[in-house]
Amino acid sequence: MKHESIVVVYDSCQAIAEEIADKLGAETVSVQSVNSRQIESCRSFVLAVEFQKNGELTPHWQWGCQTLTQTNLSGKNIAVLVALGSSASHETNKLCSQLRENQAHIIGIRFQDNTPQYSLDNWISSISPNL
Repeated sequence: MKHESIVVVYDSCQAIAEEIADKLGAETVSVQSVNSRQIESCRSFVLAVEFQKNGELTPHWQWGCQTLTQTNLSGKNIAVLVALGSSASHETNKLCSQLRENQAHIIGIRFQDNTPQYSLDNWISSISPNL
């Protein structure tokens, strides 16, 4: 059963977003199609954010973050998975600060990497009680 109040937002990392959504019983939506009405109707989000090699958000995520920060996020729980560009910690912190300024509650930030210590399952388990 899908939990419609949790949405996993992604750009090109659809497979990761679907894996997260399956484990949370959530829906997935492309950042290209997310809109303020959808944001307002959901309780929680997992943002699978992607950065370019230069450390800037991808163009789709720039647009998506603008939509997120222009919508009231009061009472929304947001977990951020930095899917690509783990060297973009400064920009990730900037994004999370903007979301917090818009009243979002950031419940977890994770930089995905391919080291043996990385476990998507562990991260999902740690954030799921707060979603």
